[in-house]
Amino acid sequence: MSTAVFQNALSSTNEEGADADSQPASVFQTTVRNLFNEEKFAKLDEIADAARSQKSRFPGGSWKLHSFYGAIQGPGSLTATDAVWDAHMQRLQSWIDSKPDSSTPRVALAEAYLRFAWKARGNGQGDKVTTDGWKLFRERVQKAEDVLEEAKSVSIKDPQWYQAMQTVALAQGWDQKRADQLVVEANSVEPSYYYFYSSHANYLLPKWYGKAGDSETFAQTIADRVGGSEGDAIYFQVALSLNCCKAKPQAPGVSWDRVKQGFASLERLYDGTNYERNALAFMAVREGDQEFAQQLFARIGDNWNQRVWGSKDKFESSKASLSLGR
Repeated sequence: MSTAVFQNALSSTNEEGADADSQPASVFQTTVRNLFNEEKFAKLDEIADAARSQKSRFPGGSWKLHSFYGAIQGPGSLTATDAVWDAHMQRLQSWIDSKPDSSTPRVALAEAYLRFAWKARGNGQGDKVTTDGWKLFRERVQKAEDVLEEAKSVSIKDPQWYQAMQTVALAQGWDQKRADQLVVEANSVEPSYYYFYSSHANYLLPKWYGKAGDSETFAQTIADRVGGSEGDAIYFQVALSLNCCKAKPQAPGVSWDRVKQGFASLERLYDGTNYERNALAFMAVREGDQEFAQQLFARIGDNWNQRVWGSKDKFESSKASLSLGR
Protein backbone atom coordinates (compact mmCIF):
# COMPACT_ATOMS: atom_id res chain seq x y z
CA MET A 1 0.00 0.00 0.00
CA SER A 2 1.41 3.38 -0.97
CA THR A 3 2.45 5.74 1.79
CA ALA A 4 0.76 8.60 -0.05
CA VAL A 5 -2.06 10.24 1.79
CA PHE A 6 -5.34 8.42 1.18
CA GLN A 7 -7.62 11.20 2.33
CA ASN A 8 -8.69 12.47 -1.10
CA ALA A 9 -10.05 9.09 -2.08
CA LEU A 10 -12.07 8.65 1.10
CA SER A 11 -13.11 12.24 1.65
CA SER A 12 -16.75 13.23 1.88
CA THR A 13 -18.65 12.71 -1.32
CA ASN A 14 -20.52 15.95 -0.82
CA GLU A 15 -18.60 18.18 -3.22
CA GLU A 16 -20.80 21.27 -3.19
CA GLY A 17 -19.13 24.40 -1.88
CA ALA A 18 -20.19 26.07 1.33
CA ASP A 19 -22.18 28.74 -0.49
CA ALA A 20 -25.73 29.95 -0.75
CA ASP A 21 -26.02 28.25 -4.14
CA SER A 22 -25.21 24.88 -2.52
CA GLN A 23 -28.28 25.18 -0.29
CA PRO A 24 -30.47 22.83 -2.37
CA ALA A 25 -27.91 20.04 -1.93
CA SER A 26 -27.55 20.76 1.80
CA VAL A 27 -31.32 20.69 2.32
CA PHE A 28 -31.54 17.47 0.33
CA GLN A 29 -28.81 15.81 2.40
CA THR A 30 -30.44 16.88 5.66
CA THR A 31 -33.70 15.32 4.48
CA VAL A 32 -31.93 12.08 3.60
CA ARG A 33 -30.10 11.91 6.95
CA ASN A 34 -33.31 12.53 8.85
CA LEU A 35 -35.12 9.77 6.97
CA PHE A 36 -32.22 7.41 7.64
CA ASN A 37 -32.20 8.22 11.35
CA GLU A 38 -35.96 7.58 11.42
CA GLU A 39 -35.39 4.28 9.55
CA LYS A 40 -37.81 5.20 6.79
CA PHE A 41 -36.06 2.85 4.41
CA ALA A 42 -38.83 2.56 1.81
CA LYS A 43 -38.78 6.33 1.34
CA LEU A 44 -34.99 6.32 1.03
CA ASP A 45 -35.16 3.70 -1.70
CA GLU A 46 -37.79 5.76 -3.47
CA ILE A 47 -35.57 8.86 -3.39
CA ALA A 48 -32.49 6.97 -4.59
CA ASP A 49 -34.42 5.25 -7.39
CA ALA A 50 -35.77 8.60 -8.59
CA ALA A 51 -32.34 10.22 -8.49
CA ARG A 52 -30.87 7.36 -10.52
CA SER A 53 -33.61 7.13 -13.12
CA GLN A 54 -34.06 10.87 -13.57
CA LYS A 55 -30.31 11.61 -13.44
CA SER A 56 -31.11 14.63 -11.31
CA ARG A 57 -28.47 17.29 -10.76
CA PHE A 58 -27.98 20.34 -8.62
CA PRO A 59 -26.69 23.68 -9.92
CA GLY A 60 -23.11 23.20 -10.99
CA GLY A 61 -23.76 19.68 -12.26
CA SER A 62 -23.33 17.63 -9.09
CA TRP A 63 -25.53 14.55 -9.07
CA LYS A 64 -28.33 14.15 -6.56
CA LEU A 65 -27.50 10.45 -6.32
CA HIS A 66 -23.94 11.26 -5.28
CA SER A 67 -25.19 13.62 -2.57
CA PHE A 68 -27.64 10.96 -1.42
CA TYR A 69 -24.84 8.54 -0.61
CA GLY A 70 -22.72 11.31 0.85
CA ALA A 71 -25.45 11.99 3.39
CA ILE A 72 -25.38 8.47 4.83
CA GLN A 73 -21.77 7.35 4.37
CA GLY A 74 -21.06 7.74 8.08
CA PRO A 75 -22.52 8.81 11.41
CA GLY A 76 -21.60 12.45 10.80
CA SER A 77 -18.02 12.57 12.03
CA LEU A 78 -14.99 10.52 11.07
CA THR A 79 -13.81 10.82 14.69
CA ALA A 80 -17.00 9.38 16.18
CA THR A 81 -16.41 6.43 18.48
CA ASP A 82 -16.36 2.91 17.09
CA ALA A 83 -19.57 2.25 19.00
CA VAL A 84 -21.28 5.07 17.10
CA TRP A 85 -19.91 3.73 13.83
CA ASP A 86 -21.10 0.23 14.70
CA ALA A 87 -24.60 1.58 15.36
CA HIS A 88 -24.54 3.32 11.97
CA MET A 89 -23.50 0.08 10.27
CA GLN A 90 -26.25 -1.82 12.08
CA ARG A 91 -28.85 0.63 10.85
CA LEU A 92 -27.61 0.15 7.30
CA GLN A 93 -27.82 -3.61 7.81
CA SER A 94 -31.39 -3.21 9.05
CA TRP A 95 -32.16 -1.40 5.81
CA ILE A 96 -30.66 -4.30 3.84
CA ASP A 97 -32.73 -6.79 5.84
CA SER A 98 -35.92 -4.84 5.20
CA LYS A 99 -35.19 -4.31 1.48
CA PRO A 100 -33.26 -7.41 0.34
CA ASP A 101 -33.93 -6.72 -3.35
CA SER A 102 -32.41 -3.23 -3.24
CA SER A 103 -28.77 -2.55 -4.03
CA THR A 104 -28.95 0.95 -2.53
CA PRO A 105 -28.38 0.07 1.16
CA ARG A 106 -25.55 -2.29 0.19
CA VAL A 107 -23.74 0.44 -1.73
CA ALA A 108 -24.31 2.76 1.23
CA LEU A 109 -22.88 0.15 3.62
CA ALA A 110 -19.82 -0.32 1.41
CA GLU A 111 -19.25 3.45 1.38
CA ALA A 112 -19.51 3.45 5.17
CA TYR A 113 -16.95 0.65 5.50
CA LEU A 114 -14.55 2.66 3.33
CA ARG A 115 -14.94 5.68 5.59
CA PHE A 116 -14.56 3.42 8.63
CA ALA A 117 -11.35 2.07 7.09
CA TRP A 118 -9.99 5.59 6.90
CA LYS A 119 -10.82 6.11 10.57
CA ALA A 120 -8.65 3.10 11.43
CA ARG A 121 -5.80 4.30 9.26
CA GLY A 122 -5.71 7.90 10.46
CA ASN A 123 -4.42 10.99 8.66
CA GLY A 124 -0.68 10.36 8.85
CA GLN A 125 1.75 9.10 6.24
CA GLY A 126 1.73 5.35 5.68
CA ASP A 127 4.90 4.72 7.67
CA LYS A 128 3.27 6.35 10.70
CA VAL A 129 0.23 4.05 10.72
CA THR A 130 0.27 1.38 13.41
CA THR A 131 0.22 -2.32 12.61
CA ASP A 132 -3.26 -2.58 14.11
CA GLY A 133 -4.35 0.45 12.10
CA TRP A 134 -3.27 -1.16 8.84
CA LYS A 135 -4.91 -4.43 9.83
CA LEU A 136 -8.26 -2.77 10.50
CA PHE A 137 -7.91 -0.66 7.37
CA ARG A 138 -7.45 -3.72 5.15
CA GLU A 139 -10.20 -5.67 6.89
CA ARG A 140 -12.72 -2.87 6.44
CA VAL A 141 -11.79 -2.27 2.80
CA GLN A 142 -12.27 -5.99 2.21
CA LYS A 143 -15.68 -5.82 3.86
CA ALA A 144 -16.57 -2.96 1.54
CA GLU A 145 -15.56 -5.05 -1.48
CA ASP A 146 -17.55 -8.04 -0.21
CA VAL A 147 -20.67 -5.91 0.28
CA LEU A 148 -20.26 -4.40 -3.20
CA GLU A 149 -20.07 -7.87 -4.71
CA GLU A 150 -23.31 -8.71 -2.90
CA ALA A 151 -24.87 -5.53 -4.28
CA LYS A 152 -23.73 -6.52 -7.77
CA SER A 153 -25.76 -9.72 -7.50
CA VAL A 154 -28.84 -7.53 -6.97
CA SER A 155 -28.10 -4.81 -9.54
CA ILE A 156 -25.11 -3.20 -11.25
CA LYS A 157 -27.06 -0.26 -12.64
CA ASP A 158 -26.09 2.09 -9.81
CA PRO A 159 -23.22 4.33 -10.97
CA GLN A 160 -22.13 4.96 -7.39
CA TRP A 161 -21.34 1.24 -7.11
CA TYR A 162 -18.49 1.76 -9.54
CA GLN A 163 -17.05 4.78 -7.79
CA ALA A 164 -17.10 2.91 -4.47
CA MET A 165 -15.30 -0.01 -6.13
CA GLN A 166 -12.74 2.44 -7.54
CA THR A 167 -11.92 3.42 -3.97
CA VAL A 168 -11.45 -0.26 -3.17
CA ALA A 169 -9.16 -0.52 -6.21
CA LEU A 170 -7.04 2.36 -4.95
CA ALA A 171 -6.86 0.97 -1.43
CA GLN A 172 -5.96 -2.55 -2.56
CA GLY A 173 -3.57 -1.49 -5.29
CA TRP A 174 -5.29 -3.08 -8.26
CA ASP A 175 -3.17 -3.35 -11.41
CA GLN A 176 -3.93 -0.80 -14.09
CA LYS A 177 -5.54 -3.22 -16.52
CA ARG A 178 -8.12 -4.20 -13.94
CA ALA A 179 -8.70 -0.58 -12.88
CA ASP A 180 -9.08 0.48 -16.54
CA GLN A 181 -11.68 -2.23 -17.11
CA LEU A 182 -13.69 -0.94 -14.16
CA VAL A 183 -13.84 2.50 -15.80
CA VAL A 184 -14.97 0.95 -19.09
CA GLU A 185 -17.81 -0.83 -17.28
CA ALA A 186 -18.72 2.32 -15.36
CA ASN A 187 -18.82 4.37 -18.55
CA SER A 188 -21.22 1.88 -20.11
CA VAL A 189 -23.62 2.27 -17.18
CA GLU A 190 -23.65 6.07 -17.00
CA PRO A 191 -21.16 7.98 -19.19
CA SER A 192 -21.93 11.36 -17.62
CA TYR A 193 -21.26 10.35 -14.00
CA TYR A 194 -18.04 12.34 -13.84
CA TYR A 195 -17.01 11.03 -10.41
CA PHE A 196 -15.75 7.85 -12.14
CA TYR A 197 -13.29 9.86 -14.14
CA SER A 198 -12.07 12.01 -11.27
CA SER A 199 -11.44 8.85 -9.25
CA HIS A 200 -9.53 7.14 -12.05
CA ALA A 201 -7.49 10.26 -12.81
CA ASN A 202 -6.50 10.27 -9.13
CA TYR A 203 -5.54 6.57 -9.36
CA LEU A 204 -3.27 7.43 -12.31
CA LEU A 205 -1.31 10.11 -10.46
CA PRO A 206 2.39 9.34 -9.92
CA LYS A 207 1.84 9.27 -6.15
CA TRP A 208 -0.40 6.27 -6.70
CA TYR A 209 -0.15 3.86 -9.61
CA GLY A 210 0.51 5.95 -12.71
CA LYS A 211 3.34 7.97 -14.13
CA ALA A 212 3.66 11.65 -15.02
CA GLY A 213 1.15 12.61 -17.68
CA ASP A 214 -1.16 9.60 -17.29
CA SER A 215 -3.91 11.54 -15.53
CA GLU A 216 -3.81 14.32 -18.11
CA THR A 217 -3.97 11.86 -21.01
CA PHE A 218 -6.90 10.05 -19.42
CA ALA A 219 -8.80 13.31 -18.84
CA GLN A 220 -8.45 14.23 -22.51
CA THR A 221 -9.32 10.74 -23.73
CA ILE A 222 -12.46 10.37 -21.65
CA ALA A 223 -13.65 13.92 -22.41
CA ASP A 224 -13.25 13.24 -26.12
CA ARG A 225 -15.04 9.89 -25.77
CA VAL A 226 -18.05 11.44 -24.06
CA GLY A 227 -17.85 14.32 -26.52
CA GLY A 228 -19.59 17.64 -26.96
CA SER A 229 -20.32 20.07 -24.18
CA GLU A 230 -20.76 17.24 -21.67
CA GLY A 231 -17.27 15.96 -22.45
CA ASP A 232 -15.81 19.44 -22.05
CA ALA A 233 -17.63 19.86 -18.72
CA ILE A 234 -16.20 16.52 -17.57
CA TYR A 235 -12.70 17.71 -18.48
CA PHE A 236 -13.23 20.75 -16.25
CA GLN A 237 -14.56 18.64 -13.39
CA VAL A 238 -11.64 16.21 -13.55
CA ALA A 239 -9.14 19.07 -13.66
CA LEU A 240 -10.89 20.70 -10.72
CA SER A 241 -10.67 17.53 -8.65
CA LEU A 242 -6.95 17.16 -9.36
CA ASN A 243 -5.67 20.73 -9.31
CA CYS A 244 -7.73 22.75 -6.87
CA CYS A 245 -6.84 24.07 -4.53
CA LYS A 246 -3.16 23.50 -3.87
CA ALA A 247 -0.06 25.62 -4.36
CA LYS A 248 1.14 23.16 -7.00
CA PRO A 249 -1.16 21.29 -9.39
CA GLN A 250 -1.12 17.51 -9.14
CA ALA A 251 -1.61 17.25 -12.90
CA PRO A 252 0.32 20.18 -14.38
CA GLY A 253 -0.18 18.99 -17.96
CA VAL A 254 -3.91 19.64 -18.21
CA SER A 255 -4.91 22.04 -20.95
CA TRP A 256 -5.76 25.39 -19.40
CA ASP A 257 -7.70 26.42 -22.52
CA ARG A 258 -9.84 23.29 -22.29
CA VAL A 259 -10.38 23.81 -18.58
CA LYS A 260 -11.84 27.23 -19.38
CA GLN A 261 -13.85 25.81 -22.25
CA GLY A 262 -15.15 23.10 -19.93
CA PHE A 263 -16.22 25.64 -17.34
CA ALA A 264 -18.16 27.57 -19.99
CA SER A 265 -19.85 24.33 -21.06
CA LEU A 266 -20.70 23.48 -17.47
CA GLU A 267 -22.35 26.86 -16.96
CA ARG A 268 -24.40 26.44 -20.13
CA LEU A 269 -25.53 22.95 -19.18
CA TYR A 270 -26.05 23.18 -15.42
CA ASP A 271 -25.34 26.76 -14.33
CA GLY A 272 -22.23 27.50 -12.33
CA THR A 273 -21.88 27.75 -8.59
CA ASN A 274 -19.92 30.20 -6.53
CA TYR A 275 -17.60 27.38 -5.45
CA GLU A 276 -16.67 26.60 -9.06
CA ARG A 277 -16.09 30.26 -9.88
CA ASN A 278 -13.82 30.57 -6.84
CA ALA A 279 -11.97 27.37 -7.72
CA LEU A 280 -11.41 28.48 -11.30
CA ALA A 281 -10.23 31.89 -10.09
CA PHE A 282 -7.72 30.13 -7.82
CA MET A 283 -6.39 28.13 -10.75
CA ALA A 284 -6.35 31.20 -13.02
CA VAL A 285 -4.17 33.06 -10.54
CA ARG A 286 -1.83 30.10 -10.32
CA GLU A 287 -1.74 29.84 -14.14
CA GLY A 288 -0.90 33.53 -14.42
CA ASP A 289 -4.01 34.21 -16.51
CA GLN A 290 -4.61 37.67 -15.08
CA GLU A 291 -7.34 38.80 -17.46
CA PHE A 292 -9.48 35.72 -16.89
CA ALA A 293 -8.85 35.80 -13.15
CA GLN A 294 -10.00 39.42 -12.98
CA GLN A 295 -13.20 38.50 -14.84
CA LEU A 296 -13.90 35.77 -12.32
CA PHE A 297 -13.14 37.95 -9.29
CA ALA A 298 -15.56 40.54 -10.67
CA ARG A 299 -18.27 37.87 -10.77
CA ILE A 300 -17.39 36.55 -7.32
CA GLY A 301 -17.45 39.92 -5.60
CA ASP A 302 -17.16 39.37 -1.86
CA ASN A 303 -18.49 35.79 -2.03
CA TRP A 304 -15.17 34.06 -1.40
CA ASN A 305 -15.20 30.34 -0.65
CA GLN A 306 -13.34 29.03 2.38
CA ARG A 307 -12.93 25.57 0.94
CA VAL A 308 -11.01 27.08 -1.97
CA TRP A 309 -9.00 29.87 -0.35
CA GLY A 310 -8.68 28.74 3.25
CA SER A 311 -8.97 32.31 4.52
CA LYS A 312 -10.26 35.69 3.43
CA ASP A 313 -6.72 37.06 3.62
CA LYS A 314 -5.61 34.55 0.98
CA PHE A 315 -8.57 35.51 -1.20
CA GLU A 316 -7.86 39.23 -0.86
CA SER A 317 -4.12 38.87 -1.39
CA SER A 318 -4.73 36.88 -4.57
CA LYS A 319 -6.95 39.65 -5.92
CA ALA A 320 -4.41 42.26 -4.93
CA SER A 321 -1.61 40.43 -6.70
CA LEU A 322 -3.48 40.88 -9.99
CA SER A 323 -3.70 44.64 -9.63
CA LEU A 324 0.02 44.74 -8.85
CA GLY A 325 0.78 42.66 -11.90
CA ARG A 326 2.47 39.85 -9.94
